[in-house]
Amino acid sequence: MIKPFKSIPFILLLFSFSMTAADESSTSARYKLETLKVKSIELKDTRLSAAITILKDLSKEADPEGKGVNISFMPPKDDKGKTLDPVIGEISLTDIPLKDVLRYVCEVTGMSYRADKFSVMIFPKNMAGDKMETRTFKIRPDAVDSIEKK
Repeated sequence: MIKPFKSIPFILLLFSFSMTAADESSTSARYKLETLKVKSIELKDTRLSAAITILKDLSKEADPEGKGVNISFMPPKDDKGKTLDPVIGEISLTDIPLKDVLRYVCEVTGMSYRADKFSVMIFPKNMAGDKMETRTFKIRPDAVDSIEKK
């Protein structure tokens, strides 16, 4: 039998965790990919790097907070190690979730993407995206100042 005074802290802890998780999910990149809608996008003979800039801008326009989604790009390389920037032939979409726009862009360029709490990473399909991980490091605010001075 659980004693009442021991169960109350557990319930409070559980409640505070569920509130924190709910607050974080509404600002996560994954959540925004699902909920933000692009009014219209037309790409024709556009490099992937330029398309990503357009997607970032469109996500800011669609985001009520105006922050948008941070999208990064890991370009593919050819056999000699030269960096490539794939070209998107033609895409014309209206009133579509950002997630679907991203999926189409990746499909036509031979890329894949992965979304986490903070950002979206676009990478070549032949790269092991499931082995990628995101790490967060806390630094002191004055650490940036000391780096800039050097």
